[in-house]
Amino acid sequence: MSASTVCPRCGERVVVQPGNSAQAWCHVHGAVTPLHHTLLIAHDAIAAVTADARVPAWVPDPMPPGWSVTGLAWGGEPGARAIVVDCAGPAPLGGSAELVLVAEEPGTGVGCGYAGLPGPDPGDVISGPSSTHVEAAGQRAPLWAVPTSDDRAAFVGEAYGVWLWLVVWPMSAAWLLAEDLELLDLRERLYPDLPLGPPGEHLLPGP
Repeated sequence: MSASTVCPRCGERVVVQPGNSAQAWCHVHGAVTPLHHTLLIAHDAIAAVTADARVPAWVPDPMPPGWSVTGLAWGGEPGARAIVVDCAGPAPLGGSAELVLVAEEPGTGVGCGYAGLPGPDPGDVISGPSSTHVEAAGQRAPLWAVPTSDDRAAFVGEAYGVWLWLVVWPMSAAWLLAEDLELLDLRERLYPDLPLGPPGEHLLPGP
């Protein structure tokens, strides 16, 4: 079901420890939890990953008009410690956009990989008043904007006791968060008409 495993912080291919698919070695970041991903998204793949996941699998609910789920990645087996859901569709200000939603346990480094931050966790980035918020499974989740490259916008907060990241391309697509975005945890409900699309460009972390 999964393609080659990669580093959650840089997207480079990693060497998985024999007999232990939950540990791997990256030539840049050393020991990491490898990130697995699907080449083509399917409902049964989502169901298999979320069945015993330790973190949420977030999707917008309702999905914005014209949007679909375009990718899935996860770290930690069995029982995913990080889940990435990639979505794509029309940008609020015109053109196309892509949104990556990450739920991960502290120390995993997946969200920082997408945002381009150096460490495994956001650290001092979360300070002062929040920038925006989403409704995650009915609970208000404040989000803080994090510094990143000028081709994207990145936000981080907490929901269900783990990190919640939203990273969007291009930066102007952050307007998606201006309309009280609501998120559904696919562990709770994987509806059969969840729209699926072709693979996105930003499923894997890295520049």
